[in-house]
Amino acid sequence: MPETESRHISKSLRLHVGSQIQLFDGTGMRYLAEITNIGRQIVARILTADADQQEGRVMLHVEQAMLKNAKMDFVVEKCTELGVASFSPFISSRCQGKLDDEQRGNKRQPRWQRIVESACKQCSRPRPMELKDALSLTELCSSASPEQRTLRILFWEEEKATSLHDLPPFTDFEQIHLLLGPEGGFSKEEVELASRSGYKSVTLGPRILRAETATVAAVSIVRYLAGDM
Repeated sequence: MPETESRHISKSLRLHVGSQIQLFDGTGMRYLAEITNIGRQIVARILTADADQQEGRVMLHVEQAMLKNAKMDFVVEKCTELGVASFSPFISSRCQGKLDDEQRGNKRQPRWQRIVESACKQCSRPRPMELKDALSLTELCSSASPEQRTLRILFWEEEKATSLHDLPPFTDFEQIHLLLGPEGGFSKEEVELASRSGYKSVTLGPRILRAETATVAAVSIVRYLAGDM
């Protein structure tokens, strides 16, 4: 085992020779192993191996406008726990703060990767959520090519006419993309851009939610409607 994991097992969890642990390799395999030696690098013997059975019927992809620091960390963590397949950060016109390399996510990717790995351990998820490079909203929309059995949804606080209940049954799709805005929301021009790229604008209800709350609510509701909760 790597030294960091070995230290956590021996010092924090206080496990010993003969204790059984679960191991993941990032490919979706889950291993049951038994500790055979405690040291700087713990040695464990694999007892059984099983393929991941947690993948839902529908692959859920979250496309999230950049949020400030801890808010973005929170969203990355909760999307991992909720079984999101991939996470795509992007820049929109109302993102708050200076959009330097750190805000764009180029310097935050390693931190997010650590958050994903930690969340996978906490919720026993053997296949990590895929973190994609940050793009502009224009770049993101231009890459949204038409695909069969794919649904693209944009959540917008100014949408009044269409809700999730007005969309086709989610079980009809294999891939669902959720587009969510920053603290300042989307502009009308951005909504029109996304609509031309195949995104359907919907409301999450009459209340104006915080950006990070909206993402967790949207993912949870869509997962339920897709039959995965």
